[in-house]
Amino acid sequence: MLWLPLVVGMGIAITVFQAQFREEQPSWAVLIAVAFVAVVFVVLIPEAASVIQSLTVLAREGAVGSFYLNPVLKTIGVAYVTSFGVQICQEAGEDAIASVLELAGKLVILFIGLPLLQAIVHTLFGILGL
Repeated sequence: MLWLPLVVGMGIAITVFQAQFREEQPSWAVLIAVAFVAVVFVVLIPEAASVIQSLTVLAREGAVGSFYLNPVLKTIGVAYVTSFGVQICQEAGEDAIASVLELAGKLVILFIGLPLLQAIVHTLFGILGL
């Protein structure tokens, strides 16, 4: 958690820098933003791995199978990747592409969650005797 103030400070500094830089070289401003996000993601990968490991241990202790945990983790990953792509496209001024990415992310999340939804519906039908 001690890395958060450093990341926020760097983000604010880059934002101030980009406010000026975007007027002169907009394409480089987008690339700087992408580079910053990539560096932050690389730094956060070990943190994300520890969170996933903790969720796996918690699921194992609660006797929740990977059938239920995997879709949740995949959905979280898709949401973060989609959000990153959408924000980069919006930063570049490509709102139409950002909208398509958003729609694609939502469809992938729907496909990931469909087997889980089917299992829940089948379980409810079994309980109700249908």
